[in-house]
Amino acid sequence: MRVKTERPKIDYKFYNPANTCEILFMEILKKSGWEFNRKRNREEKIDWWYECENDFEKNINLLFSKFIPESLSKDEDKQNKDKYLQLVIKEFENLKRNWQSFFDSVKKRNERFLEDLRNCGFNVKPLTALCPWRLVIGLGAAHPQETSMTLHHIYGIPYIPGCAVKGITKHWTVLKLAEEKAKKDKENFEESLKSVSDALDNGAYIERNVDSVDFKDLIEIFGTQKQAGKVIFMDAYPVDNINLKIDIMNVHYPDYYSKEKPPADWQNPNPIKFLTVENTKFQFYLLSRENNLLDIAERLLKEALKEHGIGAKTALGYGIFET
Repeated sequence: MRVKTERPKIDYKFYNPANTCEILFMEILKKSGWEFNRKRNREEKIDWWYECENDFEKNINLLFSKFIPESLSKDEDKQNKDKYLQLVIKEFENLKRNWQSFFDSVKKRNERFLEDLRNCGFNVKPLTALCPWRLVIGLGAAHPQETSMTLHHIYGIPYIPGCAVKGITKHWTVLKLAEEKAKKDKENFEESLKSVSDALDNGAYIERNVDSVDFKDLIEIFGTQKQAGKVIFMDAYPVDNINLKIDIMNVHYPDYYSKEKPPADWQNPNPIKFLTVENTKFQFYLLSRENNLLDIAERLLKEALKEHGIGAKTALGYGIFET
């Protein structure tokens, strides 16, 4: 196979300011593989891809969200996102050359930060959990390529923001309370869900508990609209290794979902590629000045990660953890 470097601005482009584009055209190249077809007596393109010219380590968050090449060939536009995500994964793999030193550096920073918090009177509860299948955080966030993923702005690695950790723990708790309330009060689940959620948000005590945990403790853990909670949910970072994979969701009835036509089997599926984290271990931390609240929050977080999952597409098994 003969490899050919294709022409900037003619074969591919960037939607970036002119000065940035000039730099990107020198760094990110579009290449193609050609083979001679004896039957047609001519050379034909059999594959194409994006490739970085230089081998230095790059910030994957910038590459993923800002520096997006696009093929100018009409025959290749449907493949462009897949090829671009392959470039992101390839450059992410390059980071693994100094992986251990990177993780050691992040770990030391976190340990210093946690030690400072201990000196301020906080108790720290660590939790390590493995996502054995796939996880995607921030899938629906704004992104030029339609689907996104939350990456750390400085480190460039996937992570789970503390607000997401707290959010899923609170959501799981509300679901359990609402289910119990609906059974005992013999009311509609949606009504119970709303009343429990409103009570927790507003700090209005109700005579309900979940797994022998009083509702007052839940208010103190999660806080209200007017008062901060007494448990801090820290960002969760990967440990040891990170595996990025390209996944696909297939919209089988695109005309139906765009509200143009009823669903029908003859409509062409619209496959959408997106980036996921696979078989990766994360380190969670909970902080509080009160140990009893910390123990309750840890138990609820473990249940939420194991039974509900975190991130997008949890109904399909994404984001489920082993704790």
